[in-house]
Amino acid sequence: MNVLVVFTYGYSFKTWENSGTISREISLYKKLHEDYNINFLFLTFGGKEDEKFNYEDQGIKILPIYTKIKVKNSKFLNYLNSFFIPFYIKKEIKDIDIVKQNQLLGSWISIIIKFLYKKPIFVRTGYDMYKFSIEENKKYFVKKLYKVLTKYTLKFADLYTVTSNSDRKFLSNTFKLNKEIKIRRNWILKQEYKNYNERYKNKILSVGRLEHQKDFNYLIESFKNTQFQIDIIGEGSLKKSLMNLANQNNINLNILNNVDNESLLDIIKNYKYFISTSSFEGNPKSLLEALSSGCVVIATDIENHKEIIKDTNYGILYSKQNNELPKIIDSLGKNKANEVLISENAYRIVNDIFSIKKIVSDEILDYQNLLIDDK
Repeated sequence: MNVLVVFTYGYSFKTWENSGTISREISLYKKLHEDYNINFLFLTFGGKEDEKFNYEDQGIKILPIYTKIKVKNSKFLNYLNSFFIPFYIKKEIKDIDIVKQNQLLGSWISIIIKFLYKKPIFVRTGYDMYKFSIEENKKYFVKKLYKVLTKYTLKFADLYTVTSNSDRKFLSNTFKLNKEIKIRRNWILKQEYKNYNERYKNKILSVGRLEHQKDFNYLIESFKNTQFQIDIIGEGSLKKSLMNLANQNNINLNILNNVDNESLLDIIKNYKYFISTSSFEGNPKSLLEALSSGCVVIATDIENHKEIIKDTNYGILYSKQNNELPKIIDSLGKNKANEVLISENAYRIVNDIFSIKKIVSDEILDYQNLLIDDK
């Protein structure tokens, strides 16, 4: 079986390298090739810089589209040019059985391929862009664009998946769908458990983009006049303002740049406490990785967090309105045995539910059903 994976519009292997996510993102496809001999062709929005990445011995070939068509100086012209991509890759499409669209942006390319070459398309969204645009109060035009794109992608996709029940409900209620949307959650790579008592005692970890969605301001302000050091791994436009806020509140804040996924997992397992202050989420990978590393995760009580942390035996949810964070950690510290138990439960439960083995099993079944339905 041969699968074409169409990258999110504008993304390349270089983008993945810069964000530190390459090893994690390709782990699924390497496992599918290893277990089921499926071959993948990755259509990326990169140029010659993507040619240095070579995974052909693991069943992955890379087709950087800007080695076949010229990059324009105008974003608008590049966007218009993207509608002609299916014509430029006619030769490569010939042996493809399934087209998998990675995220909503770029789905027009997969839809055109569907009609030109009669290939079934599988759209996977890690989070719903239309829903996020509403949460982020984007401009009317942007919200309208995402709504229209979502509507027609849902209409023409042979299989559409989301990573949370919250996203599925939103799409079903918004578009009054007659077709099934499946939930296919993110996966984690299991790490060796580190003894809880050997981890940092007075450090708190959080991971994410330095943007308003993550609400790191709340995290910093919650721990003023305490002895905790706050470590955040991430990059974004708010770095300077967060550092200024920490200085104003006499907080020891350490902001680290993005690292590759393997290094990130090595860092996470050294912490006892991982805190998420996100105002909204999809199916957050960093939260899953913290739980699977045996951190005691303390997360906002938003819907998508509730889908992951269903039991106080392996994680804690809190309300921002009550300013509970310091009290929660103080309470945990008074019952060390329970704290260790939460850590061990998180490691065991999350590594089971979100294992790559389970996700691979679901993915291969999806491929097989697509090919049956296409006949």
